[in-house]
Amino acid sequence: MKQSARRSPRFPWLATRTAKWVVGCFLALPLLFILNAVVMEFRLPGSGLGPDPGQELVERLGDWAIRMLCFTLAISTLSRLLKVPLLVQHRRTFGLWAFTYVCLHFIGYAVTLAGLDITTIFGDFTKRPYIIFGLIALSLMIPMAITSTRGWRRKLGLNWRRLHRVVYIIAVCAVIHLWLQERASIQETLLYGSILSLLLIERLVRWITKLVQRKNYASSTN
Repeated sequence: MKQSARRSPRFPWLATRTAKWVVGCFLALPLLFILNAVVMEFRLPGSGLGPDPGQELVERLGDWAIRMLCFTLAISTLSRLLKVPLLVQHRRTFGLWAFTYVCLHFIGYAVTLAGLDITTIFGDFTKRPYIIFGLIALSLMIPMAITSTRGWRRKLGLNWRRLHRVVYIIAVCAVIHLWLQERASIQETLLYGSILSLLLIERLVRWITKLVQRKNYASSTN
């Protein structure tokens, strides 16, 4: 008797180029709203970003940076829970947008708060430890963004997966970066910390389950 044909994946349209463009445009919306606020601020000071526009701009970009990081990590978990493997094809898009928001967050700080003054930036590293964790997160995201293409994935092989596990360290640094800031509320820190913790715990449970299954299989075949 012939083996039944492999069942086609759910929601095949998720793998189309159109779906990828739609996801990319959707993730760009927060940036468009922020840019609109900047334009309003130039036209009428105080109307777009409030009484402290530089700080407000940096905070909005930072908020969306950590949100995008949460979305990026959640893609794999959702694809497993919902049994929609094609969702994973959009993980790279989420990751690149997370990197974009992190870069803009740092540029916004360097331009509007530090005035592109190197002495001020280095001075902040010693006076404000949260900037150190933010810079660590940004630095670790650079090689991940560079090697996110299929070509790099083929070149690196198994090392590609090892390199991209750095995202867990990035997530921890992002939460610490938020936690150490005076402007961040404890509720905000707990929210993002809880989300990232749940996503990491899901991966840990999955890894342990696979490890146990392999040991059981190895013992049964001996």
